[in-house]
Amino acid sequence: MGAIAVWGGIRLALNTEYPILVVSSGSMCPPSNCTLPIGALIVIRGQDPSALKVGDIIVFRPNPNNPNYLIVHRVFQFYTPSNDTTYPGQYAFVTHGDANPPGSNEGPNPGSALVGIYQFTIPIPYLGSAILDIRNFMYDDNSGQPKTQGILVIVALIVALFAFEVAEPGKKTPSSKAPEETKVSAGPTNLFRLGRH
Repeated sequence: MGAIAVWGGIRLALNTEYPILVVSSGSMCPPSNCTLPIGALIVIRGQDPSALKVGDIIVFRPNPNNPNYLIVHRVFQFYTPSNDTTYPGQYAFVTHGDANPPGSNEGPNPGSALVGIYQFTIPIPYLGSAILDIRNFMYDDNSGQPKTQGILVIVALIVALFAFEVAEPGKKTPSSKAPEETKVSAGPTNLFRLGRH
């Protein structure tokens, strides 16, 4: 339960359901000044939309019908409740990927679409790329459903764990005076990657 508590603590401390994400496209990595390369493991802090400003790098949901599809781009325009004509009385923002061609903006998006503001990149080489590779092996990009090989891997792991439990039951020798301990290690099982845009 320790890892679950740590993950919950991170989510609470950073005030967002997705505190750590992996960048999966090059839209924030122009050749001359790459901000967020593919595979970057980034930390996000939840923020009230009123604190946004032009130039912030944010993570948001472009489609409320697909809440797991996230984009990380830079705020290009920002609207307050007094000057927002698309969402009157609300905050709103327009974003643009640093490497995307001019005019390929997203928005306006309502402030409620904001997931968080980029804080920093975790400097662990290849970890984000490894997560992307595993996810690409396990899931179909278009449907979001597990691939056949992904299902087989999951089934194989379940069978292996079951077989291990049967083959290696908890052993307690009569001479053992120390009580047995059951150790559980669990963690977040759903790392979301950022949408391609």
